[in-house]
Amino acid sequence: MIDSKDFTELKPTMPFLFIIPFLIGTIAENFIPTTLIQTNISYVIGILIILSSIPFIIFALMELYKADVLLNARKASTTLITTSIYKISRNPVYLSLLLFYIGLSFIVNSIWMLVMVVPAFYFINKFSIEREEKLLEAKYGEEYRIYEAKVHRWL
Repeated sequence: MIDSKDFTELKPTMPFLFIIPFLIGTIAENFIPTTLIQTNISYVIGILIILSSIPFIIFALMELYKADVLLNARKASTTLITTSIYKISRNPVYLSLLLFYIGLSFIVNSIWMLVMVVPAFYFINKFSIEREEKLLEAKYGEEYRIYEAKVHRWL
């Protein structure tokens, strides 16, 4: 039997899976400066990518608010959220953060920061999403398996 306590173990780890690679990229950039592409172009690309992340986070937060889990990240949802942006991505919050990170890498114009997106992506998949999926499958069973078959993990 899965209870809300099982989900609380997941919540605090998620931001660190982005922050640590970002900090490593920032430190590497300070020691060995790099340039992705021409600064003006890189800045525009970065802004566009960050702007593309906004709908994912806004619609995801709206759905989490409706499910009454937005303001209390340690509270497990009592229903499987499959509406709005969750029809496009099973992980729109992670997707938004990943796009934001990529965009920021372009704004800073850093190869190091962009390269560190790869371990961030891996860590999020391995240590957050895979664990969440197991818990969701245990909690919602066939309903989650049907949803998982219809909607991609990222896009």
